Amino acid sequence: MNSRVRTFLSEFSGSLNIQQQLVVQQLVLRYRRTTLGFLWTLVNPLMMISIMAVVFSTLFKEDLKVFALTLFAGMIPWNFLNSVATQSCTAFVHNESLIKKIYLPKVIFPSSIVFALLVDSLLSFLVLFCVILVLGGTFSWALLFLPISFLLLFFFAFGIALIMSIATVFFRDLKHVIVLMMQALFYLSPVLYKPESLSGGLSFLVAINPVTPFIALFRVPLVNGTLPSINIILHSIGFTVISIALGMYIFIRQEKQIIFRL
Repeated sequence: MNSRVRTFLSEFSGSLNIQQQLVVQQLVLRYRRTTLGFLWTLVNPLMMISIMAVVFSTLFKEDLKVFALTLFAGMIPWNFLNSVATQSCTAFVHNESLIKKIYLPKVIFPSSIVFALLVDSLLSFLVLFCVILVLGGTFSWALLFLPISFLLLFFFAFGIALIMSIATVFFRDLKHVIVLMMQALFYLSPVLYKPESLSGGLSFLVAINPVTPFIALFRVPLVNGTLPSINIILHSIGFTVISIALGMYIFIRQEKQIIFRL
């Protein structure tokens, strides 16, 4: 297994140029023939989150400005994770013809999706960051922690992408199931609320939700202006290590079966 891990890492690092081309291709195709082009990357999340802020602040009878601040900060990691989980399911299925024609390191297909979505997420973050500051977010030295937040989020999402991309090759219905699962997970993740506002069994489910610490990695520096606690950081690192380790294990074990299952 050690040699296969080295091969995996070698193929991943040795194919960065190809991954870059695939990322550019995905970004160009996504917004081709649209009037606003890449601006949709900024407009879509801003409009969606704004509508949610108005609706749910009314339902929860909370101050719109305070609720929007909390929601915007929580949606940054959630949108990225949700997109990775749903889109990585098609990493191999949508590239079947290419995979069968020429040999390419198969890791580039899920990884290019994650990289492309990271670009989208970073662009969206710039807009949401400005909105958060306008709404009353804290501009402090704690914001320097955000690159680490994005780094941990990226590797956690990459592990998920490896798992989802392989699993969908064997279970084609998974791409439909994962959409429903992510919708359910959204309400078990502290995006619309703060974990401390819950009690009982629901608070336990939210506490063990692997998405929870990643939301805190962004919300605490942006909203509170402080560094995330050691507990939050350790939980995030733990879930990241588990995600990457499990993703690599499944990918390396099943990689040779992909072409026979497509």
